[in-house]
Amino acid sequence: MENDNYYYYQEPSPRKKKKGLSASAITVIVCCSLIAVLLVTTMVVVGSRSKLEESAGASLPEATQTAQTADSASSDNAYQLETSASNTTSMASDGPYTKAQVVEMAAPSVVGIDITTESGYGWYTSETTSGSGSGIIITEDGYIVTCAHVVDNAKSITVTLNDDASYEAALVGTDNRLDIALLKIDADGLTAATFGDSDMLTVGEDVIAIGNPLGELRGTATYGIISAVSRTVKVEGTSMTLVQTDAAISPGNSGGGLFNSSGKLIGIVNAKVTDSDAEGLGFAIPVNSVVNEINDLLNYGYVTGRATLGVTTQNVTLRQSMGAWSYRSSCVQIASVSEGSAAETAGLEVGDCILAVDNATISSNDDLQDAIAAYDVGDTAILIIQRDGQQYEVTVTF
Repeated sequence: MENDNYYYYQEPSPRKKKKGLSASAITVIVCCSLIAVLLVTTMVVVGSRSKLEESAGASLPEATQTAQTADSASSDNAYQLETSASNTTSMASDGPYTKAQVVEMAAPSVVGIDITTESGYGWYTSETTSGSGSGIIITEDGYIVTCAHVVDNAKSITVTLNDDASYEAALVGTDNRLDIALLKIDADGLTAATFGDSDMLTVGEDVIAIGNPLGELRGTATYGIISAVSRTVKVEGTSMTLVQTDAAISPGNSGGGLFNSSGKLIGIVNAKVTDSDAEGLGFAIPVNSVVNEINDLLNYGYVTGRATLGVTTQNVTLRQSMGAWSYRSSCVQIASVSEGSAAETAGLEVGDCILAVDNATISSNDDLQDAIAAYDVGDTAILIIQRDGQQYEVTVTF
């Protein structure tokens, strides 16, 4: 049964303020701490998985590279991440390990992420804010996965490793539907996380969450169990199937790792229920559900099969008149149209302002990106555009 009251709530965020929540409303808070003038903490989720047993005799395995180079002809597919379900050769060295051993193995693969953003459109004054989150190293040469909401609208991204080394990061690609993003830093010889098999999770398994709570406490590890598997919740209207855990999560943990007793990554922390009557209700994205999409981001910079409009856009403010009154509204204006794209086929032109996609009002580039992300190749949408002062409906097939 789905709960329609789950959503990401980032505070302070001038673009997405939520009002009037009752005490009984269940709020899922994105684990990214956003800072305006003062640091404001938001609450996060944790995913859980594994069975941590106190077996003192287990020894640590050698570090392994999780991204494997494809053997042959396809240079376009240079990376191929595998979960434990598909990579059976590593099973002999699986734990369980003690909690301390799991943290020793996994902590070097978890990083802190700091971003800056700018808000304000058109004649509004731009405001610079900052935020923090976590990420997980997935290849030795510097690819890092995190949550898309952690780096949403980021103007700059800084990654800090477990050893305190800091790097400027480039955003390779995002998939808002699954709330994942891929970053790249210029570094080699890093400790990459090993992917586990989240399909094998059972309720009651022990897990350890590692992240960057409050944006200040990198490498913090908390312990809990898997409270539920395949929990379906709606996050800002998007249905997601997540693993539930009671491991302690704080603002800044979003994008961090949930590890099992073998020290393997089984979840990416992304949300938490913050109802005043609820405790220990955290969620994480199971890795098996996103490994193919992460591989797409690694190899192409986008997720294959997703809809693309084929335009570049800019935020603009329109002045409109209604009788004796005038008012301003924000929208996005098409700056270029790619040849052969869905936009060109539908007849969209440079200078058109996109006001809505089906029932979703478009007032910024982020709104347009989020709206298009809901469609697959072959889907159809109706766009409301403004051209030469007149509004038109345009049907687009992606």
